[in-house]
Order: sequence, then C-alpha cells, then structure tokens
Amino acid sequence: MRKQLLLAAAGFTFLLAVAVGDPAPDFTLQDTSNLSHQLLSYRGKVVYLFFFGYN
Repeated sequence: MRKQLLLAAAGFTFLLAVAVGDPAPDFTLQDTSNLSHQLLSYRGKVVYLFFFGYN
C-alpha cells in the first residue's frame, strides 16, 4: 500500500507517494552555509533528517 508523504521545507513543498521498501525520492536542499546537498550523493550511507520550525 502506498502512502503519501508531504515534505515542506524552506518555502517549497513536495507531495510524494511512497511505500515501505521503496527507495527514497531524490531531492536537494541547501544548508545554512548555502551549500547544496543532494540525497542521491549519500547513497549507501546513513542519513538523518531533522526538520524543525520556529516563529
């Protein structure tokens, strides 16, 4: 069964349909030093994503 995942960060939003066992969809984000990081470049490594918000 596919589940929808809504990923919102830094002013843009992804709506993805993923299932358990599917590979993670590729995306690129910028860090606080304006360096771009593409998920695909971390293939085979452990990746921990931490999302937070503040007002």
